[in-house]
Amino acid sequence: MSRRRRAKRGGSVTVVETLLVFVGIPLGIIALIVLAVYGKSLVRQPNRYRPGRPWNYPPTWYVPHPEAVSAPAEAGSTTAVGGASGEW
Repeated sequence: MSRRRRAKRGGSVTVVETLLVFVGIPLGIIALIVLAVYGKSLVRQPNRYRPGRPWNYPPTWYVPHPEAVSAPAEAGSTTAVGGASGEW
């Protein structure tokens, strides 16, 4: 249908055009948002641990100040009293 005929008839819109505007455009925007958020992980397998799977990576210990780590104190040399009184 030509534009002139639509203008004469009051500019009617078909059902298909209405569906494209009110369903197609929002679905397209949602699809773009989903791709922006999950796109990278959908393309490649993430390298992270999942519960129940075996751990296939070497152990890693995080120590922010390695020079502050010392050998554990002997059992009898503790002066802390502790307890609920707060005397440490």
